[in-house]
Amino acid sequence: MSDPMMSVYPPLEPASLVTRRSRLFPFDSDGLTLTHLGRGAIWLALKALGLGPGSRLAMPAYHCGSEVEAARLAGCEVVFYRVLPTLQVDEEDLMRASRQSDATYLISYYGFPMPPLPPGTRVIEDAAHALFSYDGGGAIGSRGDAAIFCPRKSLGVPDGGAVLIRGGSIEATGRPPWKRMARSVASQGMGWAAQSRSGVLRAPATKVFRKVSKAEQAVEEGTLTETVIGEWNLEVADLEVAASKCSRVTEWAVHGADGERIRELRRRNYRILLNSLPEVCLDRFRGLPDGVAPLYFPVRVPERDRTIAELQKRGVRSIEIWPVPHPLLDRTRFAEIEPLRHQMLALPVHQGLSEWHVEQVAQAAREAITAAHR
Repeated sequence: MSDPMMSVYPPLEPASLVTRRSRLFPFDSDGLTLTHLGRGAIWLALKALGLGPGSRLAMPAYHCGSEVEAARLAGCEVVFYRVLPTLQVDEEDLMRASRQSDATYLISYYGFPMPPLPPGTRVIEDAAHALFSYDGGGAIGSRGDAAIFCPRKSLGVPDGGAVLIRGGSIEATGRPPWKRMARSVASQGMGWAAQSRSGVLRAPATKVFRKVSKAEQAVEEGTLTETVIGEWNLEVADLEVAASKCSRVTEWAVHGADGERIRELRRRNYRILLNSLPEVCLDRFRGLPDGVAPLYFPVRVPERDRTIAELQKRGVRSIEIWPVPHPLLDRTRFAEIEPLRHQMLALPVHQGLSEWHVEQVAQAAREAITAAHR
């Protein structure tokens, strides 16, 4: 009998397709536009704020890269600001970059609070990790001139970014290719079955998943970074496709999500892993502030790639966290965060996991870390 396969991102909850709930932020907001991909939401935010050739945009040195690529294709000059090895923003350097720029881009790491908004500049809040997450009394993504969200990461929908324009809106047009969406829906269904505690569902789904997943094969071959990272040479046409409307499945499902329940379950699961693995969690993330809905449990280990491979053997599909920055970044100038690019991985805490699942993740992580460091 195969073990359940637990991925970092949740499968789509079938209930979200048949249940209508009262909407929570940002889905209750005027000015919200759903897009095919998260990078498409960034593209529309830049357009809505008039950021293009001749504009300067302050962005963090620790980033995914897709946001920087969108800024590059928009014609913006990027001014990077420093992020410390603790994954806290150097607020003095943030102020320097903001004063030099027409707008500032802030990122919520793993759903945790961003730094205070710098005064005197327009702000884009990247809350792709922070759907349903709060900082004090306010929702993350509710303060700036524009905000980016990624329902695909948090809700298991087949596609979907979202952009919120404060005091305005911008339209997405077209739809993604139906064949691509059909494959994505099938993959989500397979992911749901692969983590089932029912062996009848789990065994065939796990077998197929391992056979067709490029990421699974890349982990075994030691080429995960090269396989999943590096979409830096895109064209404007690629961003326009990413900025098209999301699929109708996503459009319907996001309004069936129970945001309060999702936040509660993610917090429960995070605490289980934190209690089990405090020594491999960065200090900043060893507490769980009120209202935070964490996307991942972040782990820092010296043998990251080997640990990911050992986790996969034990049924946990972990991922690297932003191992390669955009080529526009001068890595020697911001060398203090280079170790993080080689040592950070994410463990799942999503709402599709029961306490039993998370205990399995914790046990697998302890065993994997030990095996990787022998």
